[in-house]
Amino acid sequence: MKKGLLVASLMLLRLVAFCQNTIGLPQILNYTNTDYRAGTQTWDAEQDKWGRMYFANNEGLITFDGNYWKVYPQPNKTILRSIGIDTSLNRVYAGGQDELGYFEPGSNGVLQYTSLKQLIPRPKNQFTDVWDIEFLNGSVFFRTPDRIFEYKNETILVYPAISEWSFLKNVGGKLFAQDREKGIFQFINNGWQPICQPAAVPNFEITGIISLSSDSLLISSLTNGFYTFSRGLLSKKITVADAALKEKHIYTIEKINNTEFVAGTVSDGCFILNNEGDIIQQISRNEGLQNNNVLSLFLDKNQNLWAGLNNGISFIAYSAAIKYIKPSKNNEVAGYSSCVYNNQLYIASSDGAYAATLFNSDKDISFSKGAFSLITGSSGQAWHLSEVNKQLLMGHHNGSYTIQNRQAIPLFTGIGNWLYVPVSSVFPSSLVVAGTYAGLSLIEFNNITYKNSYNLKGINESLRFLATDNSGVFWASHPYRGIYKLTIDTAGKSFSAKLYTEKDGLPSSLRNHVFRIANRVVVATEKGVYELDANKGWFTPSAFLLTVFGTTSLQYLNEDAAGNIWFCSGKKIGVAQQVSTPEKYRIIYFPELTGKILSGFENVYPFSDENIFIASDNGIIHLNYKKYLQRNVGISVLLTQVKALGKTDSLIFGGYFAKTQSNQYRQKQLLEFAKSFNSFHFEFSAPAFGEQKNIEYSYQLDGYDNTWSAWVTKPEKDYTNLPNGTYTFKVKARDNFGNECEPVSYQFVVKPAWYKTVWAYAFYVVLVVALVFLVNRYQKTKLLKQQLQFEEEQKRLKYIHQLEVEKNEKEIIKLQNEKLANEVIYKNRELADVSMHLVERSDALLKVKDELQRLYKKTGENHDIKKSIQLLNDVEKNNSSWEQFASHFDEVNNDFLKKLKLKYPALTSTDLKMCTYLHLKLSSKEIAQLMNITVRGVEISRYRLRKKLSIPQEKTLFDFLQEAGNTEK
Repeated sequence: MKKGLLVASLMLLRLVAFCQNTIGLPQILNYTNTDYRAGTQTWDAEQDKWGRMYFANNEGLITFDGNYWKVYPQPNKTILRSIGIDTSLNRVYAGGQDELGYFEPGSNGVLQYTSLKQLIPRPKNQFTDVWDIEFLNGSVFFRTPDRIFEYKNETILVYPAISEWSFLKNVGGKLFAQDREKGIFQFINNGWQPICQPAAVPNFEITGIISLSSDSLLISSLTNGFYTFSRGLLSKKITVADAALKEKHIYTIEKINNTEFVAGTVSDGCFILNNEGDIIQQISRNEGLQNNNVLSLFLDKNQNLWAGLNNGISFIAYSAAIKYIKPSKNNEVAGYSSCVYNNQLYIASSDGAYAATLFNSDKDISFSKGAFSLITGSSGQAWHLSEVNKQLLMGHHNGSYTIQNRQAIPLFTGIGNWLYVPVSSVFPSSLVVAGTYAGLSLIEFNNITYKNSYNLKGINESLRFLATDNSGVFWASHPYRGIYKLTIDTAGKSFSAKLYTEKDGLPSSLRNHVFRIANRVVVATEKGVYELDANKGWFTPSAFLLTVFGTTSLQYLNEDAAGNIWFCSGKKIGVAQQVSTPEKYRIIYFPELTGKILSGFENVYPFSDENIFIASDNGIIHLNYKKYLQRNVGISVLLTQVKALGKTDSLIFGGYFAKTQSNQYRQKQLLEFAKSFNSFHFEFSAPAFGEQKNIEYSYQLDGYDNTWSAWVTKPEKDYTNLPNGTYTFKVKARDNFGNECEPVSYQFVVKPAWYKTVWAYAFYVVLVVALVFLVNRYQKTKLLKQQLQFEEEQKRLKYIHQLEVEKNEKEIIKLQNEKLANEVIYKNRELADVSMHLVERSDALLKVKDELQRLYKKTGENHDIKKSIQLLNDVEKNNSSWEQFASHFDEVNNDFLKKLKLKYPALTSTDLKMCTYLHLKLSSKEIAQLMNITVRGVEISRYRLRKKLSIPQEKTLFDFLQEAGNTEK
């Protein structure tokens, strides 16, 4: 009787536990058909060795690498019901409506479909949907309702159903199938053998099989719950979940680990159960699943779940170290603070304080099943929870409270309370200081309970940040004032405050927050952590924490029991993990929580290394820090797509490398691109699902970049207008622990423009040679022409020179002639002068002679006078020597008289004298004196001379004589 009551009680407790979900819920990422651009329903899921996910969808095969979705439809555009991956051949087998085959990377790394339908013998090659694909001993099995196909060595065998093949599954290296009428079969010795005893033939539709042990299987049914199958016997498994799952229609199950499995239902989402059938957790629409109709489940390499839904795909981070605790089911509330007290989890929120009973407070609390309830009397803003003197205190908008038996009991009200700090570090502290909206309050403790509380007189400021140093002095910070040093008087009635600002060494009077770290009071500022130098009364950068945080802007610090320092910087949260020595730390950020912490009310409650509670704008974030560190196992990176960009974009690599003979996966061919395709787009991804915020990428284009790029979160890179050359694009990834993966690479060639090709250069060489030849020929021709021109020019110059010489000679002759003419003129002038002189002397002599003759006659013929007269006659005779004058005249005037005489022989001596005197330009009077004739006689002689010389009337006698004198003989 007692034993029955005990069993009933245990069943009741399990039933109660079943009715409750875990308090911590995993992160759920929901992808709609607009995200992956395909159909709504997803029937199957698989994962390849690189971590890439595959889904069988209404519109074909879908792949997802963590950042990018791709869709590969089957040729006949049928619904894809099932897929299976053969890692040895790098193939994805696919089964649809009246179609089966496989996707395999082509030469360009893009999945290409190959149909196997032509291998099916007629008339069995017409069939309905392929619902399951499994592998066994090198064979691929495709299940349709009326037949199973076995594909091996390019042949297909057909196994017809006795009634209907309704299920196919490989479990532990054994291939099982269900015939609706004949039960469970196993593929043994190239045939299907029944393994059920006649009495054990299931009368239900099997929807899933997983192994419980080496000889025991767990079988799920659509409507009848779970069964076990061992040694040919089928037994019903009674669980507390039967009642809940009976009407849910279990559509599929998937093994999580050796003790847990997940069941996907048609109408109520997913249930996580242990092998005993207890429900550990339910994940449905209420917990964040986008709909409750689960068509397929898959557990990936990181032990996280993928759910193919009737409308969409959901990722459930079941094994993730981060969970989300939402105390209110009816409202999204901000979680300000949390505290584990008396095996209960308390949460202070924007809607009051909540509590939930814990069943495993010594382990990961997020898996504790329970429901939160509102603490009576706590409605409103509950700011703070802390255990002081082994009692739970709550800071509230309405005042200060202690929580007992899930009730808020006021200590004082009327003024809002932020937090509590015991005056003494020795338990119990008889006095507790409370930071309020208007300064400080003091609460007395009498070893059992809190009693009196009263406000301290001092500054009227909101003091939300309080810390006490080793000497018992309190420090407070005001975000817009500075740092206060608070000293409570001995009477405990008031306190004094000294304000420290930027004038006292702080980098600014704004946004300073005071905390107690490593038994010292420090200030988190926008430029790192500061401490007060007591000797100088001046704030300086903390020598202890400067090497840890540097000048990072900080607004929150908290030290856990292990000496790790949790901090908030802007929207980010991290921890300075203590390593080796107390002064050595390494910084670990949690990128997945960036932007999720409660800004302005940051709070981290490090209860244990498996239970870190973080204030959030939607409840509390639970971090299993121990588990988070264990997932530090490294990452990988995929080069998912390469496009050549031109007038039209061209996909040149689809993300799949070819398998080499050494079982390595490498680029299959080196592609060369014309100059018009010299811009490229690269996409890459690390298949760390749910952790993409933790991943950063670095890349380098060998041949263009000299170094690796800075780490970035953007999973793509463009290069434009690359010059011709051979390039290798390399990309690597790292996580927030600093783990880097091996880079992947892709090589390609940008061919030179046509004017830079080998043929172009050969043409250029030929052209240069031809040009050199033509230029040489042209130069020779030009030189010859120039030589001819030079010779002609020389001749011309010689001729011109000759002309110049002749001209100069003529000029010289002319000058000489002019000189001679001038000399002639001069001589003629001298002759004329001489002639005039002679004329004058003749006149004088004649006068002398006439005077002597007169004297001679007068003196009676004086003998001396006579001699004088004779002497004058002799002189006159000598003066009349014409021949001598004519000779001198001809010498001067180029034989003028001789020429004239030869030309005109009729001229007399008197005519010649007349011509001579006229040539000398003597006047008629002068000529008359020389010729001893009258002027009239001269005129007559001139007239006669014109007649003899036949001078025309229009020409003067002088001009004629000049011409006659210049005439050559």
